[in-house]
Formats: sequence, C-alpha cells, structure tokens
Amino acid sequence: MRKVKTSDISKYLGIIEARTKDHRTGARWILRTYTALKKEVTNDEAVTAVTAAIVKNQKENKPVHTWKEGTAADLEDWHPSKIKVEEFMSTDLFTVQKDDLIELVAEIMNWRRIRYMPVENSKGEIAGLISSRMLLRHFARRNELEENLASTVKDIMVEKPVTVTPDTTIMEAMKIMREHRIGCLPVVKGKELVGIITEMDFLRITARLMERMEK
Repeated sequence: MRKVKTSDISKYLGIIEARTKDHRTGARWILRTYTALKKEVTNDEAVTAVTAAIVKNQKENKPVHTWKEGTAADLEDWHPSKIKVEEFMSTDLFTVQKDDLIELVAEIMNWRRIRYMPVENSKGEIAGLISSRMLLRHFARRNELEENLASTVKDIMVEKPVTVTPDTTIMEAMKIMREHRIGCLPVVKGKELVGIITEMDFLRITARLMERMEK
C-alpha cells in the first residue's frame, strides 16, 4: 500500500478526467495562447506573455485545464531581450521567379495587398525584388508606347536588392533603409530567403512602443 489519501486520488484523477474531456494540456494551452498573441505582438512579447501567464496560474494553484488563454495584458513589465529583425519580419511570404509574367505579380500583390514581392530562384535564394512602384512605371510606360508585349519579372526587377540577416538589429535595419532610400529589406540566412521587413513593420514597432509608454 502506498498510503495515498483518498481525497488526493479523487482530486488528481478528476483533473486527468477533466483534461481528457476538454482536450487541454499544458502544451496545447501554450500553443493556443502563443498563436493568438502572435497576431498582435512580437515573438519576444508573446513568449514573455505566455511565461507570465503560466507563472500567474501556477501561483493561484489552478489546474491547467481551467487556465484562460494569456493576453497582452499579462505583459505587466516587459523589457525586450533583443530588438532584432527576426522579431518583426514577415515570414508568410509570397514569392515569384524571374520568368513569371508581370501581370501575375500584379494580381498577387493586389490580392495580398502588399507593396513588395521577393524574387526567388529554384534553390530558395533571393534573386531580386519587385515593388508596386516598379509595376506602376511598367504599366504606365507600356500604355504610353501602346505595347502589348508580354513581360516577365526579370525585365523590371531589382537584381541585387539590399538585404539583412535575422540577427540584424532594428536600428541597423532602419539606418540601411534610410541610407539607401528603400522601403523594404529581404531577410536572408546564408543565401536562403527567410523573411522580409518593410516600412509598415516599423510603423507597427512604433505603435507598440507608444502603447507601452501609455501604460
């Protein structure tokens, strides 16, 4: 006999039963909370908020199946551990290749409501960059010359765009964009394209910092 109290047996078997019914474990709670937070805050903030919520719930001695999903409000005293491009870059990328038709690029950019489109080669390496401004110039010129010839991405793209790495700091990225007077930076790891950061991301960063200042 292990001499386990009947009350403890009932308590912990009850917790196991409740977890099973709700399909909720600590791992599931972390994934759901992190995924929800990523829609409104950075990676670093999301991880910090998840950790803060875990500590809060553990201190209150609540079983994990009763935990509510953590929110940005759990970031009571957040100090960023790093301010790097990887924290703010977009990784859900739509890319094209050199031989794709410009009309296709225009349709994708309009559909996704994006202003920049990376060009990749067959190895997933950055090969160029297309911007909405380039498309406007192309279509304006074509209309002026009344040409209907099909054109491909390689005809108008920037062949060697300025790039940064995930470890580049936000301040360094901002400096590079100012010096080159550009609105985006493809992010590469080695030779592989892993993300992109644009002026809209910097607006988001500024908004987050201003929100933190108001608290």
